Formats: sequence, structure tokens, C-alpha cells
Amino acid sequence: MKKPNPDLPKLTRNDQEVLKIIILQAKVPDTEIAKKIGISPQAVFKIRNKLEKSGIIKGYSPIINLKKIGINIMAMLIMKLTPEVWDHYTDEEISERIKKIPYVINAYRVPESNVTHIILMAFRDLEQMDKYLTGIQTKFAREIEIQSIYPFSVDKIITQSTLGLLYEILDKKEFPLNEFFLKKIENKNSKKI
Repeated sequence: MKKPNPDLPKLTRNDQEVLKIIILQAKVPDTEIAKKIGISPQAVFKIRNKLEKSGIIKGYSPIINLKKIGINIMAMLIMKLTPEVWDHYTDEEISERIKKIPYVINAYRVPESNVTHIILMAFRDLEQMDKYLTGIQTKFAREIEIQSIYPFSVDKIITQSTLGLLYEILDKKEFPLNEFFLKKIENKNSKKI
């Protein structure tokens, strides 16, 4: 008999339904969830508790309107740490240091030869971004090679949601390619592109 994987807990249908509702609205009361899926509020409380204890729900984060708190510019930083850095720090130590940088929104470790990290950063304005990134290039020129910087306005953020992916995982179905945002376009000769 196959042992259950503690890192990948088995979710019942009710567990999945509760999780979907929490994904959409983290602060939804248990009584409201209970009404929506037809179980008792006590059962919802137990499910929520199970999801939290198993680590599926690590916390409840607010969705912040960055512009309203003075963040106007974001930058995708693609960089490579030089061998000199790896001689002095472990991957875990580097990750912990990156987590402490206040401008970092998301950071990813990439297993490439010319890129080690992709970092999404946020700044008040272009001046602050330029000052910070120029400082990195100047002070850490031997340790960090910035491969690319893609700055953009927070007004250009299209989505910050992983809901579709979470639903796909919970429902265990794949979305077909034809559900991408483009429709087939017919040209003058009636050939579909």
C-alpha cells in the first residue's frame, strides 16, 4: 500500500471547495463558505485549520494597490552572481539576503549559465530605481552582472493572479490552447492562422 506524502496532502472535495473560496476571498467568514457549499460552519473551521496546519495555506495576504501607496515603477532584474559570490555564500544564504531587500517583490533562482536570479522589484519612481540599480552596478561590479533590466509602470500590470493555475491544480484539468487570449484570424484567402 502506498504511503501518503506529507508534503502533498490529499484533499477531499470539500477541502478543495473551501480552498477555492478562500483563494478568491481570504477574509470570507466560515459561515458564508458553509452556506455556499452546503456544510456546517464547524466543518469549514476544521477544513480551514487542516489547510493551515498542513502548510497549504501559509498565511493571508492583502492585495495592495501599489499606486495608492506611492509605488509607480516596477523592474524585472535579470542577473548573474559571479563565482566569487558562490565561493563565499551558499544558495540558502543568498536567498535569505535577497528576501531582506525591501524593494524585492518576488525573486526566483534560475538554473542557467548566464542567469542566476530573476527579481521583480518596486520603486516610488524612476529616479529611485536608477539610483538603486546604478548603486548595485557600481558597488558590486565584481559580484553581480546585471544581464537585463525591464522597467515598467505599475499602470501596465495586467494581472497578479494565480487563480487560474490554482483552479487547474485543484480541479486536475488542463486548459486547452484555444482558451488563450487570441482567436484564430482569417486572412484574405480564408486561411486560418
